[in-house]
Amino acid sequence: MEKIQGYDEAVTLTGEYEVLEPGGYICKVVSAKEETSSNGNKMLVIAFDVESGEHKGIYKRRFDEAVKANNDPNTKVKWPNNGIHRIMLNNEKAAGFLKGFITSIEASNPKFKWDWDKKKLKDKLFGGIFGEEEYEKNDGSIGTSTKLRWIRSIDAIEDGKYKIPDPKRLNKSNSNNPFNEVNDDDDDLPF
Repeated sequence: MEKIQGYDEAVTLTGEYEVLEPGGYICKVVSAKEETSSNGNKMLVIAFDVESGEHKGIYKRRFDEAVKANNDPNTKVKWPNNGIHRIMLNNEKAAGFLKGFITSIEASNPKFKWDWDKKKLKDKLFGGIFGEEEYEKNDGSIGTSTKLRWIRSIDAIEDGKYKIPDPKRLNKSNSNNPFNEVNDDDDDLPF
């Protein structure tokens, strides 16, 4: 057998994949910016990573692997979608989610006081509660992914004062309906 061109430079692919289990994790903001969704709503987009434990740096590792595997210099590698949290900024209910996020950030970073400068959120810690979510794969089968569902203080995570959310099931009767798709508008990521 002849040696295949590019073998020495190729990224080793073995099918192994680090899985983040549902539960509570200490997380760190990698960056924060305000964007407008495709339907015109403002949102705060937070890129984050797990900051402690055996999964520390999981999203940075995934990002680095994607950069290493990217053979097209015209393709911009994005921060992993599971390491992105979006908070809508368009109504009173959304204001409650933003306030919950900021309250958790302030409680987890005692010297930090929110002054509406999103750039100051970088490197701030928070507690993240992750749960399973179903999604439809390209081949039509159902897969599961672990995603950030709730943001709490670090103390709540360390003290175990949280409940792992029930898995979010895909509504199979509507899974092929394009009007049920969620728009993950992260064209400009990573930060």
